[in-house]
Amino acid sequence: MQNNSEYIKSFKIKELFNVSYKYQIPIYQRNYAWQEAQVIQLVQDIADFSNISNNIESKTYYIGTLVVYERGFNDKRIYETIDGQQRLTTLSILLSVLKNDFNGKKFNNILSFESRESSKNSMKAVYDGLVKDISNPTIKNAYENIQKKLKRLEDKGTLEKFIKYLLENVEILRVCVPEDTDLNHYFEIMNNRGEQLEKHEVLKAKMLSKLKDENDRVVFAKIWEACSDMSRYVQYGFTNIDDRKGIFGISWNEFIPEKFENIEINYTNAQISANESITIDAIINPIKSFSLKVENEMDDPERFTSPINFQNFLLHVLRVQVNLNGLNEDIALDDKRLLDIFEVYIGEENFVKNFGFNLLKSKYLFDNYILKRDYKDDNDGKWSLKVLINKNSAQYNNSFKDESENKQLIMLLSMFHVSNPSQIYKHWLTAVLQYLFTQDIQEIKTDQYIKYLEKLAELFLKNGYLNEEETNYWKLIFENPTINSRFNEQFLNKGTGVENFIFNYLDYLLWKDDKENTYKDFSFTFRSSVEHFYPQNPLDGQDKLLEGLDSFGNLCLISASENSKLTNLQPEGKKSHYKKFDGVSPKQYLMMQEANNWKEDKIKKHQEDMEKVLLCKKFKEPQ
Repeated sequence: MQNNSEYIKSFKIKELFNVSYKYQIPIYQRNYAWQEAQVIQLVQDIADFSNISNNIESKTYYIGTLVVYERGFNDKRIYETIDGQQRLTTLSILLSVLKNDFNGKKFNNILSFESRESSKNSMKAVYDGLVKDISNPTIKNAYENIQKKLKRLEDKGTLEKFIKYLLENVEILRVCVPEDTDLNHYFEIMNNRGEQLEKHEVLKAKMLSKLKDENDRVVFAKIWEACSDMSRYVQYGFTNIDDRKGIFGISWNEFIPEKFENIEINYTNAQISANESITIDAIINPIKSFSLKVENEMDDPERFTSPINFQNFLLHVLRVQVNLNGLNEDIALDDKRLLDIFEVYIGEENFVKNFGFNLLKSKYLFDNYILKRDYKDDNDGKWSLKVLINKNSAQYNNSFKDESENKQLIMLLSMFHVSNPSQIYKHWLTAVLQYLFTQDIQEIKTDQYIKYLEKLAELFLKNGYLNEEETNYWKLIFENPTINSRFNEQFLNKGTGVENFIFNYLDYLLWKDDKENTYKDFSFTFRSSVEHFYPQNPLDGQDKLLEGLDSFGNLCLISASENSKLTNLQPEGKKSHYKKFDGVSPKQYLMMQEANNWKEDKIKKHQEDMEKVLLCKKFKEPQ
């Protein structure tokens, strides 16, 4: 057993994975569960820190804590992993991808699994680079998402720097619990431990300290509190009837104030003195009681979910405010750096007042005109675009009266959202907030909104994903550049490296031009696995494709679970998996019409047709 000095020890990644002993995932731990957003976030975090570090040799990034219990087994050391297994597994997959696909250094396979043959075999396949043998769909999806992300870094010329930083500067803190620890009790504590003070709560305290007038502090604190619940419409954050009417009108569907000073808050027990230090309680709950409760509310906080969290939303609002102030300064959507990012801008109380007003206005626009999930009468949740209005009782109506136009906006917004699950890549959301901010807030015109989103999508495609140069999203959002007319075909023929957005944008165009309502039941979901319709590795005795395997004509986007089921089947077998083609994307549907004779000529013709659609030219669908 270790001595006391080694109970807590920090390891560089190259040290952690260069050992002979194992880290065992015990049976009481849940299976590997990280989805694309979490996997990509981890890789992007490391990439971001490698880029912002001027002195890469001295800048350390602590990636978290690994809590373990040391056991001896046949004279070998085993660390039972109590906390941190999701991160540890993802790091193992990341290093495997680097080793197998990018000539990375060889390391030891340090993971083992208690009574889980599927996970054990899948991680062995990961280590050996046998992607087709990864039976666990979540692990396979993580491998492919990391492949795609690292290829993007390679294309930018930053992969070598990323690898060096990962191995030399990323560290994880390993904590060994004492020998006599009750592991069941400890595991229960770990899974029920209280939340630490959030960064946005600290940021609120910093901003409040800039306001000299007590009433201003109360107004700002109430705005912050009302906006911080992203699952609830902002009107419900103002529980005093007069406050709500003063800001949102009698029917709650107006936005009346024109600046921070126009906002009035009635309060009975909210004293935040400029001469007193702000307590933790004041940070978290500055407004202790409001006098009146609105009757007949339909306030169901479990009904809606937001595409982003509050900290990320704050960064979008900051981006809009900085641009409105005429500053051409790109701001990262990295909420882990929330305090550092805001520190540059929080100077005087004018900034704080303007930010309070912009936050409130942005949340009103976000609630009414930006996508969310609606779980009413649907356990799976449907995409929703609704306004909250009070006519004798509170109710949610479509944001736009024309149902077909409201549906089209849902399709556009969900297309953007599912293409980049990670919050750090939701540049489209800044663009949409910026657009809405410049419109007449009482009369957002549907046709103009649709036109703006379609142009934004085309910009993202042709100036971003199909462009050889690194995409500057700040310019795409705020400088209204000319759409690039050059079409770089190489970005369509990269196999699993083709970006999700390209598939989703194509599916939107096919859906929009669907005169026969063939795709009327189609909706965008988090399809994140690029599938070769003609398989890369056909089953024994079946021919391999001579050409066009990795071309766009042979690719479609499906869910990770479908990929694991269908991966080696012939096109006819994949087609028979679906009943009435439920849940199939428009591109996949078109491919399935030709499934019985899906060979090189069909693939080439399908690619030509799809390129015409992406270039906004017409094509004739197969009969």
